[in-house]
Amino acid sequence: MIAVLLVALAATAGGIPACSTGAAQQSSSLPPAVGRDPAYHPVSSSSAATVGAPIGRLRCTRDRREWFGAHVEVFANAQVVIVPAGIGVASPFVREGAYVRNGRCSYPVRTFEPTGVLQVDSRTRLTLGDLFAVWGQPLSRSRLVGFRTCGRERVRAYVDGRPWRGDLRAIPLRRHAQIVLEIGDYVPPHRTYRFPRGL
Repeated sequence: MIAVLLVALAATAGGIPACSTGAAQQSSSLPPAVGRDPAYHPVSSSSAATVGAPIGRLRCTRDRREWFGAHVEVFANAQVVIVPAGIGVASPFVREGAYVRNGRCSYPVRTFEPTGVLQVDSRTRLTLGDLFAVWGQPLSRSRLVGFRTCGRERVRAYVDGRPWRGDLRAIPLRRHAQIVLEIGDYVPPHRTYRFPRGL
């Protein structure tokens, strides 16, 4: 109970600090573990997306769309932050275990599984900022989901294994893009992702 209260207090103060320990890279050869605190398991949608309200230029519809896949990984303190199923899907959800199969309507970017695989409408030019707007989570050089930077550190982004130097929210959601976001200790970014058939 005390841990939950501390997380809530930190979140209201601008997020949980994610400070580097000074290690040049992740020390273990094992893949990063999923963080245990609630901040590593964020909810899937903003209050607007939950009810299918417009979010900027994005609308929640039941239109038939052609989708392609992109993949986003989020790390804080060298631990995995879950990108949950149900981002961009208005409730009520149709669930199958950890997966979301459908909802009342969906936005041009959505997730059906808790793996970071995005389904992106091929007719719409979208950016990482659109994903985070629908998700209802902060994204800037000093904030990433429920975490904030310490001192001079900044949130780092990699696209297909290469550092992204510009505005994080401007990263394009292209077909089969592999996007890694990190705060705190460094995790070597993946260059590619094996997408499910059909994406």
